[in-house]
Amino acid sequence: MAWYVIVLIVSSSLFLLTTIGSLLFGDINVDMDANLDFDSGFLLSDVISFKGLVHFTIGFSLALTLMNEFTPVSATVGVITGIVFVLVLYYLYKLIYEKLQQNMKYTNEINDMEAEVYFWDDKHKTGEVFITLEGRPVTVTLECPEDIHFEKGQKIKVSGTRHSVHPTNYIV
Repeated sequence: MAWYVIVLIVSSSLFLLTTIGSLLFGDINVDMDANLDFDSGFLLSDVISFKGLVHFTIGFSLALTLMNEFTPVSATVGVITGIVFVLVLYYLYKLIYEKLQQNMKYTNEINDMEAEVYFWDDKHKTGEVFITLEGRPVTVTLECPEDIHFEKGQKIKVSGTRHSVHPTNYIV
């Protein structure tokens, strides 16, 4: 087995492991810092990184494996292919990240949203409710100036901000 086939197997395995690790545990950042900017919003540190090196070695070793030889011509084609892999995957990651950021809506104003009472203190007329914000349940402070009793698990409609809400519709 040629050395470039082994490099292809190792770099592809690293790519799969880092991709699966990123999906399961969040972004694993082992990048070096090179703080050089280009006008295109392109950071050199985004390309010269662990991921960039893995992408380059995949492209380089894939070209050599497909050509099944190591000559000056195949090495040149491998270097060009490796650089193309780095640039294409960089812009692909950037595009996916931007699309994910556009889909995320940050909710600050809450208007007639259904909530579930988590805790209620009759004496201080405050408590907490569960509300779904940005696709996940969060607790928000519930304040009610009226003398009303809420039970844990009771469904109510609330309005306010993500920090404090008041009931707008409830069953007494």
